[in-house]
Amino acid sequence: MSNYNKVTDDVVKKLVAICGEKYVTTSEPLRHSYMAKGIMGLEAELPEVIVRPENAEQVSKILILANENLCPVTPAAGGLSGGFALPAIQPGGIYMDMTRMDKMTVDTENRVMVVEPGVKSGDAWRIFKTQYPDWAPPIPDGAPPAATVLGDAIERGFSLVTGVYGPQADMIMGLEVVLPTGEIFHTGSWALPGAKPFYRWGVGPNPDGLFLGSQGSMGIITKCAIKMVPHPHFKTVVAYGGESWDDVVKPAWEISKHEMGIGERTVMVQGGNYELVMTRWPKTNVPTDYEFYKKIGVDKKWMNYEVWAWTQEELDFTLKGIDKIYKDYEVREKRTTPQQQLHPKQIASRLKKPNKIAVPYSLWQAGFLFITWYCPWLESSAMMEEYCAAMAEYGFPETMWVASIDHARQAIVMPILCFDSTAPGIYDKIREFNLETTRSFLKKGWLNYRPDPFVHAPETFSKAKEYYKMLVKFRKVLDPNLILHPGRLAIPWESVSDLPNPCKE
Repeated sequence: MSNYNKVTDDVVKKLVAICGEKYVTTSEPLRHSYMAKGIMGLEAELPEVIVRPENAEQVSKILILANENLCPVTPAAGGLSGGFALPAIQPGGIYMDMTRMDKMTVDTENRVMVVEPGVKSGDAWRIFKTQYPDWAPPIPDGAPPAATVLGDAIERGFSLVTGVYGPQADMIMGLEVVLPTGEIFHTGSWALPGAKPFYRWGVGPNPDGLFLGSQGSMGIITKCAIKMVPHPHFKTVVAYGGESWDDVVKPAWEISKHEMGIGERTVMVQGGNYELVMTRWPKTNVPTDYEFYKKIGVDKKWMNYEVWAWTQEELDFTLKGIDKIYKDYEVREKRTTPQQQLHPKQIASRLKKPNKIAVPYSLWQAGFLFITWYCPWLESSAMMEEYCAAMAEYGFPETMWVASIDHARQAIVMPILCFDSTAPGIYDKIREFNLETTRSFLKKGWLNYRPDPFVHAPETFSKAKEYYKMLVKFRKVLDPNLILHPGRLAIPWESVSDLPNPCKE
């Protein structure tokens, strides 16, 4: 493992000089308050100091200080974008809390919003709703209001319009980045002083892909210019069920192919199974027998369609088109895919933003872990069938969620492991489950998203060694002292663990 120095009293004094005494703390209770195992990662270390910079210049000075003293740095804002909420390296080093940087500007003429790391989804939605009602910020869907817009974007996340516009990274028009050395630079047209962030590809080869998905290991993003989208006000949600995953996946593919019509208005396509419905009920009164869900009209598998339109006529046309595609599928495949009878309160709840659909209740003793994969849309049925079989074999409820990315060009498949976090050996069981499914899925060419650094990353990079070698080279050029948190990609491996590097021959 890389050798880092502990944060000394002298380093703390220098941090205070940079940010002010109010924004630096070594209080143990406060440091522990940051220590939460995220829903997409289970490893964490206690930071030695918390610092809250106000701007990119302060971020730069902190990084220069960290280099001088070889102290590791972990940047985070909401801590809810799927990366670690805490350092996974020892010693815990400097935790850079970016929440003070919470400015947002809106350019309706060029349809771009610029956000700092601390801009929360709930705040962005409230501001747009009151000040820019004809526009919508592409906030993460399914995440709590405290999730940040920038965090979701640079993690290439899932937004309320991902079904049409693609992963959040596709919405980015420019970045302001502080490199690990303290240098500040801009990508896209922002690279030209005085230019607006109107053109992503800038003045030459665009390096922003190095920072998207790197979870702060390549540099700290202090501003992000991201597209905002039109916000029609004729909306509804419809849902269709089926017995098999194909019954909901194949019709969704047919719908999404209508990119110049029906599919363009179907901004969100996401579904799951009745086990997923269970996680939305309070623990004390969760019915676990499918017969209950059958009586209230919930099929074993289902797919939701959130539709936005400019007029009622346009909305009706889209809904009729979706229904016809399902009816044609029923006749052609000799299957039954009934429309789910959603209560008006269900529709209103689904349309409310931010929507916390991805946060389960504590039916299984508060233990849940989101594992996320990408695959071609029509291959998602096979992935979910295999995942559900593995979950049943390991004793986990078959809790599954799936969503369309960019008109069903890709699927994001997310099993939610619900478990008793107090059960002996449960984390070893989770790791075994993760290893078995990961090895199988990689052989099929499917990609893990937001990986576990001790399972998905080494398994993936042991098969994509040249790619990993290039990432390590880029990392060492940008961060010669490796002071930034290596992220869940474990770049390089030695900065994460003393265990043998699985990516080497």
